[in-house]
Amino acid sequence: MQNPNQNSKGNEMDETIINCIKNKIKEDPGLMDELYSLLLYGSAVRGDFIEGVSDLDFFAVLKSSDELLPSLRRILEDCAKSACAVEVDLAWEFLENLDDPLNKGVPFKFLTIYQEDFLKNHVVIYGEDIIEILPKYRFEELIEWRVTRLLKLSDVNVGDLKMLHITAGEVARLLALLNGAKTLKKEDVLEALQKLKDEDALSIYASYLNKRSMLFDEEFLRSFIATRCNKILKRPKLKTR
Repeated sequence: MQNPNQNSKGNEMDETIINCIKNKIKEDPGLMDELYSLLLYGSAVRGDFIEGVSDLDFFAVLKSSDELLPSLRRILEDCAKSACAVEVDLAWEFLENLDDPLNKGVPFKFLTIYQEDFLKNHVVIYGEDIIEILPKYRFEELIEWRVTRLLKLSDVNVGDLKMLHITAGEVARLLALLNGAKTLKKEDVLEALQKLKDEDALSIYASYLNKRSMLFDEEFLRSFIATRCNKILKRPKLKTR
């Protein structure tokens, strides 16, 4: 079963890459049997993929075993070389956990707080679509959950400057969505941060767009994450999209 948006969305991604992935999966009977679904999502489908800046995001749904993930990862990396992505990112989950992503398996942001973007901007490369399996979440209902998670990530990643930059960038993106950004498109997020006039948030997000240059030290990043997250939590009425 294909995503009904696949014909229009797939044009954002080089069809030779998608066909390469399909063909290589079909050459591996074990992978075909275990893989319930392989989806491409994020900027490559949304239309704001930037070479040398963006990741190529895939999501694999497995039936019962993760033993074949290394084989799938090699296929994706081999077929996607021409995309010039920073990373070929493969998230995965077992099929049995998709009916409750918040409490079973890994609560990926694209399946939870940013689910609306995922539902609109994904293509099925192999297998079945998953939109009928996922519970429907509302952005507004998960803001506190997301902020709490970002604060925990800041603590967990002490000493890891790369992950702290990523976490701070996620905080900046959340601020943009709470202050007028209509979508996750990079230009929408950037415009909202410019209007917000939070210079630190704007600088952090701009550094991400500048080929992910890491301009900030740990103290600055952790302070930014803490102050902005606590500010969001203390807002009497959250301004949502």
